[in-house]
Amino acid sequence: MELRKYLRYAQSLLSRSEWSVTRFTGSLRQTDQPLNLLFYGSSNLLADAFLNPGYQQESLGSFQPLRLQAAMQRYGSADVVLTPHLPWQTRPTLLLPDYLEAILPLPASMESFMAQLRGNTRRSVQQALKSEAYFEEGLSLDDYREFHTQMLIPYLRTRHGEYAYLDTLENLYAQAERSHLIFVTQNGQRLGGFLLLKPRISGATYFNKLGLHPAVYADKERMRQLNALLYHKMISLNIELGFSAINLGITPPVFGNGIVWYKASWGAHFTPNADLHRYALHIAESKRSDILKHMQALVQVEANQLWVNLTHGEGVEEDIKRHRFSGLTHVVLVDEQGRPEKRSLG
Repeated sequence: MELRKYLRYAQSLLSRSEWSVTRFTGSLRQTDQPLNLLFYGSSNLLADAFLNPGYQQESLGSFQPLRLQAAMQRYGSADVVLTPHLPWQTRPTLLLPDYLEAILPLPASMESFMAQLRGNTRRSVQQALKSEAYFEEGLSLDDYREFHTQMLIPYLRTRHGEYAYLDTLENLYAQAERSHLIFVTQNGQRLGGFLLLKPRISGATYFNKLGLHPAVYADKERMRQLNALLYHKMISLNIELGFSAINLGITPPVFGNGIVWYKASWGAHFTPNADLHRYALHIAESKRSDILKHMQALVQVEANQLWVNLTHGEGVEEDIKRHRFSGLTHVVLVDEQGRPEKRSLG
């Protein structure tokens, strides 16, 4: 099984030529120090771990993964550089997954799920269920168009700005036969919805999209309530359909990411992406101390370890245990010289 995975990965490396080279410029997190980051890879999920909001992003070109050295000679280096790591290469000090998969296991009944839900999230759901809201399923092209144009696209643009990935209406509706589009309605107005994608053969369903109407954004409490309602409905629908797990989608391998904590609050288990796509993290020696001091904690790929700077180490283990970050068994505190100290969370 592992050999087949390596062979598929090697084949993908040989056949692909579209990996991008992207430069990010801005200021180091929690400081006004200039910082530039160079990313040789297929995604840009890690910039927020190093830079304050408002950073600039510039596409420099593309390269074939097995010709990384030639690309680095052409495009140069930076304060922080992320490069693809091939499985047969010497393991670097900091090796990161491309992303984390969030899998939410489900019991046989909604009662059991609510009983295992942590206190704050359970109370949020119970409060949200008291609102005068109801759900309806969208089936027609017009329903999908309403969800796409009035909820999904505005929501993504609000959250991610110009870097938002915007799927097309045609792609969403092309999968309608194995999808459930569910709207939440209050006072006769559809205010949000989610799209759940069923597996082709077997396995977990996929939480494909969530959208909220712009009328919701101005009121954070209302937004929190509608999110809780939509998640509760999605979970109850999966249990009714007989599925034992939901894939809640990918998240950046960043400990402080709000999406990660929100999914963790519902009981999601996190594992590194399974396609062997990994990144080596290189930090310029002249700025190593400051960067390690201010960057967010990143999830390591081996043994589900979590790397955290020692200057932010106080209370880290308690915070992880309090949030029950499923899938992590150890924390590795890293000092300003990059020296690790491994501690068990057991």
